[in-house]
Amino acid sequence: TYVVDVECAGALAEQPGRCERLEGASPVAVPRGTTTKKSAVVVGSGPAGLFAALQLASDGCAVTLVERGEPVERRGRDIGRLMAGRQLQAQSNFCFGEGGAGAAAASRVPSRGDGVVGNVDRRGGSAPDAARHDEGPEGRERSQTKARTKNDAGTWSDGKLTTRIGRNSGDVRAVLRTFVRHGAPAEILTQGAPHLGTDGLIGILKSLRGQLTELGVDLRFGTRLLGLETEDGACVGVRVLGEAGEATLKADAVVCAAGHSADDVYDALEAAGATLEAKPVAVGFRVEHPQSLVNGLAYGDLACRVVTGNSRTDKANLLRHPTDEALSRDSEALLPVAAYRLAADVGDHSIYSFCMCPGGQVVPALTKPSEMVVNGMSYSRRHSLFANAALVVSVATDDPCLDQSKGARRVLAFQRSLERKAALLGGGDYVCPVQRLTDFVEKRPPKKRPPPASSYRLGVRETSLHDDLLPDPLADALRAAATGAFERSMPGFVGDDAILHGVETRTSAPLRVLRDDACESVSLKNLYPCGEGAGYAGGIVSAAVDGLRVARAVLGGHGSDVGAATGVEDPQDVAAVA
Repeated sequence: TYVVDVECAGALAEQPGRCERLEGASPVAVPRGTTTKKSAVVVGSGPAGLFAALQLASDGCAVTLVERGEPVERRGRDIGRLMAGRQLQAQSNFCFGEGGAGAAAASRVPSRGDGVVGNVDRRGGSAPDAARHDEGPEGRERSQTKARTKNDAGTWSDGKLTTRIGRNSGDVRAVLRTFVRHGAPAEILTQGAPHLGTDGLIGILKSLRGQLTELGVDLRFGTRLLGLETEDGACVGVRVLGEAGEATLKADAVVCAAGHSADDVYDALEAAGATLEAKPVAVGFRVEHPQSLVNGLAYGDLACRVVTGNSRTDKANLLRHPTDEALSRDSEALLPVAAYRLAADVGDHSIYSFCMCPGGQVVPALTKPSEMVVNGMSYSRRHSLFANAALVVSVATDDPCLDQSKGARRVLAFQRSLERKAALLGGGDYVCPVQRLTDFVEKRPPKKRPPPASSYRLGVRETSLHDDLLPDPLADALRAAATGAFERSMPGFVGDDAILHGVETRTSAPLRVLRDDACESVSLKNLYPCGEGAGYAGGIVSAAVDGLRVARAVLGGHGSDVGAATGVEDPQDVAAVA
């Protein structure tokens, strides 16, 4: 797979998930050499915050980085408590912690398995009893194993480095080279759709943390933003709460790079005078199929040539796609685990797959016990029995399903209302409500039968998602796309093997913190909204690039080349010289 950046004259008919403008490609409009800022506080250690801190510190700025969550080692243990004991840590979970949403669950949950889990139906019966009757090799496998879950979901959940801001700009190359310096495989510099995997991110983050420490960055984990300090219409610092209690950190600039799940950060920004506006999002479900089915839909008779090295997964694939050839990881002409991307338009809505995780798992991306939010992840080998992807429908800021009286927070309020509904449908205790896609499109209540196989570790409850969750216009649009364009593209996509998990809402930030061409807040000087939570990015690479751009704006429009400083040779540069 290759990526080619193209410039074209005239307007394009943009369609979410299908044809999208490159984001964030414009230069920072700041005259060079005009900065007087010598110190900065960076809020959040996701990709935007980490790369902003890296750029600032590399150019001599005194940086304090505050992160409400924990470093990857401790964050992994906290996520382990959730996955093994249903104990949610409010500030250290699948959304909060070093690396941002999705990057940090370093520890493995004790298990006998290899990335597949037993099913639980909270309507009654033990987990083994509920799973024992699942049909097919994938279902039978569920009754025998438990999960090992290393990571959370969101920006970094699958380690995807695909981006909508182009692959060939200097900032994108700098981000990729930085990842390679800190342990990523050099192949990401040439692959069209590079993928690190959840497990590949842990060492990268620890190494990057070491570089920031060497540069003098004051890293403060377990430190939550309480508010902004302002004087005469300018931000002059932040108030935080850490292990030692409350503190005020003064700075010449504040880079707010929190993620899109930190609702209290939006509160603090608005209270300080930052201008917020509602932003379009997409909501829906995470759909899961057996990976062997997806392999067959993609490769037909050649699906037998997908070999992951995981005996259970490969056995399931061969049961569905028999061959007389003895295949192994060393065989020639093997095919990668199959993925897909789907998109359609129904009326005023765009419906599309998003964040597809082949050989992956569905995981909880919630931050409160009263919510149920799911996302997806996969390891570098993509060797799970299951494939999952978000299946979402666009929601514009003027959509009738929104309560316009909520003002700028109308999209956020809608997201959280869906998450509370999903938690009630699951019955609590972090159980996920699910429905077979066939039942959803036919508007049928679930039959009395064992719950479907699912990679979601904390148990599923089969219910009527078609009636009880999304507003009718959104559900109808999803239904029409699934039975129409999606089924035509992938015959067999709609079947009893396809399971919807509710609800997928945090595909992007529901708010944008307005900033000018110099990346500074339009209403509060010295505040620099940054990254995905501020509404200016949508993934690892775009968030990291925004961190670099915002840092250069703080520095007066200039900064050192952090890519060149890695010492990693970029094949693109070599090709250009040749």
